[in-house]
Amino acid sequence: MKREVKVGIFAVLVLVAGWAVARFLQGSEIFSTANKYYAHYEQVGGIQTASHVVINGVQVGTVTAVNLSANPADGVDVELSVDKNYAIPVDSKARIFNDGLMGGKAVEIIYGSSTEYIPDDGKIETLEATDLMAIAGEELTDLKSQITSVTEGLVRTLDNLNTLLEQNTEGITHIVANVDGVTGNINQILAKEKEHLETALASLSEFTQTLGENAEQVDAIVDNMATFSQELADAELITSLEATIEQLNGVLEAVQNKEGSVGSLLYDKALYDNLAASSENLATLLADLKEHPTRYVHFSLFGSDDEKAAKKEAKAAKKAEKKAEKEAEKAEKKADKEEKRAEKKADKE
Repeated sequence: MKREVKVGIFAVLVLVAGWAVARFLQGSEIFSTANKYYAHYEQVGGIQTASHVVINGVQVGTVTAVNLSANPADGVDVELSVDKNYAIPVDSKARIFNDGLMGGKAVEIIYGSSTEYIPDDGKIETLEATDLMAIAGEELTDLKSQITSVTEGLVRTLDNLNTLLEQNTEGITHIVANVDGVTGNINQILAKEKEHLETALASLSEFTQTLGENAEQVDAIVDNMATFSQELADAELITSLEATIEQLNGVLEAVQNKEGSVGSLLYDKALYDNLAASSENLATLLADLKEHPTRYVHFSLFGSDDEKAAKKEAKAAKKAEKKAEKEAEKAEKKADKEEKRAEKKADKE
């Protein structure tokens, strides 16, 4: 191969490589697989070639050209290169925004919902660029208005507070004076009772010290109480108490069922009346015996003329005693009969 041919091939390769490097530096793909779209802005605010084109924050292409219109007053034409994998609906819009805090600009495509798509080399609608400083200015303006509103509210509050204080100066003075008086009284009371307080604190300290010195005895008392509680909870004691309670319940149940002498006495009025009458007769007899003992007992060392009369009185007293005994026996028998009758009646029920 001739030398001239080799030089020619090398020159072509250098040109191709230079072209590829130039497109790469411009942010364009070397072997394009993208669609071209055109957007028109009144002001681009610093957009330049190789600026990012994003959809929902994801880069899908780059800005490939930024040119003034034929009439500069008409604005700026921007060429966008977007990956063919992302078809853009016809109702989508392209807006310029600040890409970070360092002043970089980028184009965001606000995706539409139409089922029709912008063709290659088509035009996409735009939203005018909003400068970051303009946004900051708007935010500062809003913040300023809010601060002004808050400041005005504080001023009104302070004015109302000053008015209130002026109107109630005398009352506030009285309140402060009362507080001072109460504080002085408290100080006087504390001064008077200082000795008592010191004595009480000393007694408390002494009591605490005594407890500490007698810790073993206190522990012994606590142990004894624990032992006593354990004994109360012991199974044998509980069993004994339960048995006693059960027996007592049986006795009470028998009384309630009118069983036995106690039950009959409580529930049989006739038996009760007979016993009461017998007791009353016996008490009368004993009272008469105490008041007139000579009617029942006669004692004489030498005898007397009244011996026969005394014997007669003794005989009468003995007869009365026998009669009282018979009446008591009769009443007792009658009470027994009434008791048996009550028991039979209770058994039948």
